This record gives sequence, structure tokens and C-alpha cells, in this order.
Amino acid sequence: MTTDPSTPAPGDPSRAAGDPSAAPGATPSPGAEPAFGPVFGDLPAEPAERASGQGTGLGSAPATTSSSAVARILTVLYALVVTPLATGLIVYGGAPWQQHLVMRLGDLGSLLEMLLSPSGLTALLASAAGLLLLVSVVATGLASSAGLLSVGALSMVPLAFTVMPQLLTPLFEVLPRFLLVATGGLFGQGPALLLYPVLGGLGMALVIARRRPGPHQALSLLGAVVLPLVMLAGTLLIMNGTATAMRSFAQSFGTGPLDVMVLLLLVVGMVLLWLGVAGAGRSPFALVLPAFAVLAYSAVLLAPDLLTMLHTGLIFSPTGSALMMVMVVGTGPAIGLVLLAHTVVQWIVTSRARRRLPIPATATS
Repeated sequence: MTTDPSTPAPGDPSRAAGDPSAAPGATPSPGAEPAFGPVFGDLPAEPAERASGQGTGLGSAPATTSSSAVARILTVLYALVVTPLATGLIVYGGAPWQQHLVMRLGDLGSLLEMLLSPSGLTALLASAAGLLLLVSVVATGLASSAGLLSVGALSMVPLAFTVMPQLLTPLFEVLPRFLLVATGGLFGQGPALLLYPVLGGLGMALVIARRRPGPHQALSLLGAVVLPLVMLAGTLLIMNGTATAMRSFAQSFGTGPLDVMVLLLLVVGMVLLWLGVAGAGRSPFALVLPAFAVLAYSAVLLAPDLLTMLHTGLIFSPTGSALMMVMVVGTGPAIGLVLLAHTVVQWIVTSRARRRLPIPATATS
């Protein structure tokens, strides 16, 4: 029994798609839509998409799969290099700003005078460059979530420096002066303790958004209320652990044993912060409120007259003081801009994922 060579063999993709141009070695038909999915997405196509030949068309060409791997590798490398650099620039630029506001508590006029001085302009340029670099890291989520996810692993570095501050001593002996300011010592780990879990959570939010681009409305509304509270709880735990670590270091100069309570506070807080941000994958606008709240809090810190009016137990507690010191160095604007930028990126990613969904059979019949 002979088989006609023109007849598709069982299991051939062209047999399921009903398109002769899908056969191996065939030239794509004019007007065929290119498979851009693997370049901009992280997840394989759903089974329904592969069976119908619609959607992204993943797995049909080795070159397309290679492009996906390249996108992931490039975003990971970019994020792992640029994120610490951006954080260092923010701390470097925010150090004189923080000194002026917290130590001197001058009025707004003296603050503007300081910002217009040569050192103030340098601080502004460094902070602006750090903020732009962080936004660019968030923008890599358009190509792949891998870069943002990898930043979450960087959280282990500031965690180790905070729990064991004696690890910073060798750095003080070899780093030049301007890098010492950028690392910020034990205090300088605070911005990274907040920023890195946030960026890692943003990566997971994009993974969820790509897999399920149509969140349930009730779940989205619930997330808009619950997720900011989870993020606030995680932030306060991190700041409590930071304040405890700084107080312990001031007493023992890093010679004491590992403080398990500090480690527990920091780890639980970072996990909660990561989960609160990652949940935005099912609640796309849940991060808008925290973003504006952080920016408003940072704006209040710019006006010492308003700051002195906030004589609440939270601000002048060890946790509140640590939060104020970390936010005023530039962490507040960084987190606010990152959350707003991610909201735009997730909207674009979700729109792409919805366009790649297979058309229901009832809509084509």
C-alpha cells in the first residue's frame, strides 16, 4: 500500500490546522501573521492554541524558540547589572538630601538653596539617573519577566549585609570614597530591602498576567483593597527588622551572634511585600493606590514644616524613624515610579495576551 506524498501524515501540524502552508519546508502564505509570541512572552501557548494553529504559534520553528531564550537571557543580564547600579545612584544622590532634611530640619527655602548648590545638583542628577534606570528595568517586562524575577534573588545580598553587618567591613577597606557613599553602609541596605522584593514581585505579576490575561472583576476589586495592606505589613516588618539590626549593631559593633529575630522579621516582611506586589497579576490596578501613597508620603518628607506636624507614635518609633530615613533617601519616589510604570507595562502585556487567545468556535461558526 502506497501513500500519496501530498497527503499530510497523521500528527502533522498542517493536518490539524488545515493549512498546506504549514507543512515542513513550505513558504508561508502572503499576509500570514508572524509568530512574535515567544519574543515578548514567557509562557508556552495553551494547548487550544497549538491545536487550532491560532495564537502565538509557539514551537513551530526552532529560531522562534531561540529568540525567546535570547530575550530572557538579555533581560536577566540587564536587570542584574542595572538594578544595583540604579540603587547605588539613588542612595548616593539621596545621602546629602537625607542629611539636610533629617539632621537639620531646615525650611523649604534652605532645602531649595541646598538643591541648587553644586553638591545638590550632583545629588539630583544621580537620583534622576537612578530613577530612570529603575524604570528601564521595569520596561524589560515587555520582552520577558525573567529579568524582574531575577532581581528578587538579589534580595539575599542586602539581607545578608543587614543580618551580618560585619560583612560590610571588608568593603569599607577596598572601596573608593564615592562607592562607600553609594553603598550607604548598614543604613544603605534599607532601599534595596524594599526595592528588590518589589521588582521581583512585579516579575511574577507579569507571569500571572500573561497566563491569565482576563482577571475576574470581583477578584480584581478585592485585590485593590487587600494587596496594599499586605504590602504595608511587609514594609513595616522590614523596617522593624532594619531598626532592630541598626540598634544591635550600635551596641555590639557586629561582634554579637546572629539575631534570629531580625532575620525572621526581614524574611517574613520581604515575602509579604513580594506576595502583595505579585498579586497585582490578578488585580491590574491594585498598585496605583500604593504608588500615589508612597509619592505623597515622600512629598511630605520634602517639607520639614509639615514633617514636624506629624508627631505620631509611628513616625517617631524605631520602625517609623527607619521608614522615614529610608524613604527620604529616594526610596519613596523610586517605588512610586516603579509601581506606576509597571501598571502601564502590565496593561500592554495583558492586551497582547488577550489578542493571542484562540477565537472561540461559536464566534467563527
